[in-house]
Amino acid sequence: MNIIMYYILGALIVSNIICIWKLTNISVHFFNFFKKNKKIFTTEDLEDYLCMNGGWFGELLMCPLCLSTHLSWMISLIICQLSGSSYWLILASTFSWPYISYLFFTLVKNK
Repeated sequence: MNIIMYYILGALIVSNIICIWKLTNISVHFFNFFKKNKKIFTTEDLEDYLCMNGGWFGELLMCPLCLSTHLSWMISLIICQLSGSSYWLILASTFSWPYISYLFFTLVKNK
């Protein structure tokens, strides 16, 4: 039963991070914090800047499915390390949590 609880918890964590990252200005605040010499004010400006200057890392931060895939394996690895769960959770979550988070993201975005 614990593995199901960890699976649901991880899916909610990834979904929450993706919704916050893509639907609020937190990405702009992070960018301005780490790049003191460049000021960005909107998420659209940030996406334009990352598209032109960010390379593969910029693409990773702009694409909700790409970002959620990498968040999924990282968060499931942390869950496995902390809980002692089976490492099959990493494989299962990497291929399913991005889809779940994208569903949540589209539902919240369309509201």
